[in-house]
Amino acid sequence: MINPIILSKLALWVVTITAATMLLRRKRMDGRTRTMFLVAGVLVFGFLYGWLSPLNPNPMTSIGNLLLGVTGMPVAVPLTLSVVLVGLMLGATVVSNRSICGWGCQLGLLQDLLYRAPVPKRNVSLRVSLVTRAMFLVLLVIGAVVWGVNLLGVLNPFGVFQLQLSLVSGVVLLAVVGSSLVFYRPWCRFVCPFGLAGWAAEQFSLLKPTVDREACKDCQACVRACPSGAMKDFYDGNRVHTDCFACGACIEACQFDALDWKQP
Repeated sequence: MINPIILSKLALWVVTITAATMLLRRKRMDGRTRTMFLVAGVLVFGFLYGWLSPLNPNPMTSIGNLLLGVTGMPVAVPLTLSVVLVGLMLGATVVSNRSICGWGCQLGLLQDLLYRAPVPKRNVSLRVSLVTRAMFLVLLVIGAVVWGVNLLGVLNPFGVFQLQLSLVSGVVLLAVVGSSLVFYRPWCRFVCPFGLAGWAAEQFSLLKPTVDREACKDCQACVRACPSGAMKDFYDGNRVHTDCFACGACIEACQFDALDWKQP
């Protein structure tokens, strides 16, 4: 039987993602509301559930446990539960573009908050983010199969939410915090194995930013507002887009009611 604390977090994820998706569809997700979601998510999904249970699910550890379980590494979560959790998270990604990462992942939400610091920003290409995540995934599998080491457990910056950091994970956390001031969600876009799986799944999302070409005035305010660069791909009609975390900044930036969160 699934731990009731984990069940309650899954239920709260569903409520949060549903509420955020409704606000996006109604064009009511402004910056202030987004900030409230981010702060509440860090406190509740991160620190509260980290205090309530040592098994505080998140996208990264869920897919990490699945990969490690398949390779035969001992993990705290049964393989069946890992399959269910990853399936639910990918399902949420397909329904409403990358919503589990954008609204439910405590480390992702923390990075999102840090990115709001008033310092110069930088971005990277989709190719760079795909290559770095693929390389880390290969390293993760090699670590488990060849060395018998759980690299995610060693590097795990999520330990901050349970106040359990080693020297290595503490250094990783500091790197994530520092880079989050300049790069949008660096752990999600450069390292996280679920980030890679989520990116693949979101290419088939039912609900995503959709441009009304008749109403659009080609000002590209939505493109400039997008922190990850995904809106440029949506705007240009590219078949493959970079990571979109359903933040709603593009919809808020549009002054001509030409952008919706819906099925294209």
